[in-house]
Amino acid sequence: MRMSLITDQITRVALLGAATLTLGAAGCGSDDDADGGGQPAAGGGEPLEVVATTMQLQDFARQVGGEQVNVSGILGADNEPHEYEPTPSDAEALAAADVVLENGANLDDWLEDLLANAGGDAQRVTAAEGIELLPTEEEGFPGDPHIWHDPEAAKQMVDNIAAGLSAADPENAETYERNATAYKQDLDEMATQIRETFEPIPPQERKLITTHDAFGYFVRAYDLEQVGTVLPTVTTESEPSGQQVQQLVREIREQEVEAIFTEEAVDPSLERQIAEEAGAEVSSSLYADVLGGPDSGAETFIAAELANAQAMVTAWQGS
Repeated sequence: MRMSLITDQITRVALLGAATLTLGAAGCGSDDDADGGGQPAAGGGEPLEVVATTMQLQDFARQVGGEQVNVSGILGADNEPHEYEPTPSDAEALAAADVVLENGANLDDWLEDLLANAGGDAQRVTAAEGIELLPTEEEGFPGDPHIWHDPEAAKQMVDNIAAGLSAADPENAETYERNATAYKQDLDEMATQIRETFEPIPPQERKLITTHDAFGYFVRAYDLEQVGTVLPTVTTESEPSGQQVQQLVREIREQEVEAIFTEEAVDPSLERQIAEEAGAEVSSSLYADVLGGPDSGAETFIAAELANAQAMVTAWQGS
């Protein structure tokens, strides 16, 4: 195993020009080339113009596409996908795209109208295609859309992206497949490292309370216990009732949960109120629906997942 997957991933992104990962609320502001123009693809052809909705997909596309793609992102570190309102610049980017990557499972369902308005003839790739979803009772969702938190599902997303890029650019299909294979090995190493990170914590102490129901796949993959969530849904758009809040406070006290984890890009005020009432601590924010911004140390998917695991362990250990 490499000494540091976080260092490895940040270096790889830097080499691909992902210093321009900053998106902000302005919409499609991310591109792989800091100078504003794409690098020539291998063999002298023009790189594919790829637009990806979520930050996870943006990173996956960069890992798989390498120099053969220019990746623009719709969502940034400050953009919650459940609450996002597309901008005119998003439509402009989609109109010029060769490939459009979406999560699917209704996480980014706002893309449908955006594509209809943008026009264009891009290859559309749904990363969740063929992945069995965890069930949810929330109306409007075929299942829990936060599939990337399961490393096996993440690998299938990578395969779906490689297939989509290959369909749009058959001449470089071998490169996409080779890059996907290498990155899936990185994901296997990430999963091993996360399990090793959790080893010092007894299974009965791995109790998780987060902002919304976004970590079901993570809980399943790494043998954690989801005690509850502040927002009782798979989105961040709803508010809990007073009864739901009091039930959560009781659960925290009864199960002696020591930390409530906030989430990046989500206002933590309600979590703080509940923690104060229940006698728990508010812990470091997790990367649930977004990755970290520049200089966060969590700019890539792998770095963000490793940071999540370390934040949990630090809180559980009380240090």
